[in-house]
Amino acid sequence: MLKKNIIIVGLTAGIVLTTTGFNSAKPSESPPEPAPIVLHEATVINALAAKARIVAPTGEVTKTISQQDENFWGHRNYKLTVHGDYILGVDTQDIDVSVSGNTITVRMPQPKVVSLDLPYDEMTVTEQKSLLRKELPEAQLKALYTKAEAEVRRDIAKDDEVQAKAERQMEQAVSGLLLKINGVDFVKFEEE
Repeated sequence: MLKKNIIIVGLTAGIVLTTTGFNSAKPSESPPEPAPIVLHEATVINALAAKARIVAPTGEVTKTISQQDENFWGHRNYKLTVHGDYILGVDTQDIDVSVSGNTITVRMPQPKVVSLDLPYDEMTVTEQKSLLRKELPEAQLKALYTKAEAEVRRDIAKDDEVQAKAERQMEQAVSGLLLKINGVDFVKFEEE
């Protein structure tokens, strides 16, 4: 029986010493730091691919073009005015990204017109013609409208103020999207 009590006391002392040793860890020791997050370009590209297109707010546009011709029957002058809205944007697949540490470098193409709404039935046409001249045929009117639409697109592409505003707004949108990725500290934009 004495032998049994010695074994029980020895086991109890061992358990107490072991438990005390675990609980007496120094409180100043900090837990191990988590492994740093490593960014991959594929992660960034997938985040961008979640949106097919990055767009800037809508703008309004008005364009007037004229056409004139003369022949044996007299003159004919037409002015066509179109009015509508446009949206500038870039397709996310055209955005170039590179990753260095926790910084993403982004190169975006120039914004382009991704939506242009110039209602054909809302255009205004004024005419001045000789009495012997006929009305402008529908086919020529459609050609004039198509010319106006092409000029609107060209004017928007050349408007530095509109382009700069759209670039700023799209950079903010892309930056907001990419900063949501775990581990991204900074998003930097470069000229293409």
